[in-house]
Amino acid sequence: MLQQELKAIEQDLNTSIAHEQNTLESLAKAECVQLCTRVMTQLPRELRDMVYSHLIPESQTIDREYFRSTLDPTTRMHTYDEARWKESWHPEHWWHKEYAGHNFVRELLDQHYSTSTFIFGDDSGLIKRFLETDQVQVGRLPCELVSRIEVHLNALTFDRSSCIAYLFGTPTKPERLQAALEGTDMLKKGASVLVRFATRAKDEKQKEEHVLTACTSLIPKLAALKGNGYRVGLMVNQTEEIEIDGTGDYSLRQTGEVKDVAGE
Repeated sequence: MLQQELKAIEQDLNTSIAHEQNTLESLAKAECVQLCTRVMTQLPRELRDMVYSHLIPESQTIDREYFRSTLDPTTRMHTYDEARWKESWHPEHWWHKEYAGHNFVRELLDQHYSTSTFIFGDDSGLIKRFLETDQVQVGRLPCELVSRIEVHLNALTFDRSSCIAYLFGTPTKPERLQAALEGTDMLKKGASVLVRFATRAKDEKQKEEHVLTACTSLIPKLAALKGNGYRVGLMVNQTEEIEIDGTGDYSLRQTGEVKDVAGE
């Protein structure tokens, strides 16, 4: 009898907590929408952009997981769900239209795309997919606004094809380096493309071989981008810059400092 009474009390308590949580969530959404509406209607765009600058990251890394499905906590199956995706990549409430409103989220995303640096690795086709996908679903494609990307590449690839490859790495094939730049010409004109290349060389001779592979693989594409009005850069080990002209000629210059993607 006592156990039944305790169970009934527990059920009533859970029901009450759930009701209070729903009420608080509804109130929070209403208050946030009201605040964001005031921001949109009472502040000029210049001041709104200052607000957005405090809400968005300076950089964001885009990898293969960005487009993968997420785990459904109920079914324990991996499926795509917009709400779960946002919880993984944009957990803050100001990225959600039910809290901030469509117009606020759209402007926030515009500012994010326009001012943040998006960092990619050597995943083939990932830049193209990112630029042509409205993942946040506000009617904006990243290729219309993104102005700065970085591509981080390595002379060695560590994969699970063999024990030696996983532990010590194997030379990254030129085709893989080239494939990492697919889609960069989808960026708006004047955008910046900076490639950061790490040699991981054991001696100077091996480093020269790695740099030669990078230059012969990447510079034709980077030179073409530069000729079409893009700002391009190729950094080696964070301290050496490959200077590229529009014809594809290049030279190595010691900088002694990390290059800023927006520094040109």
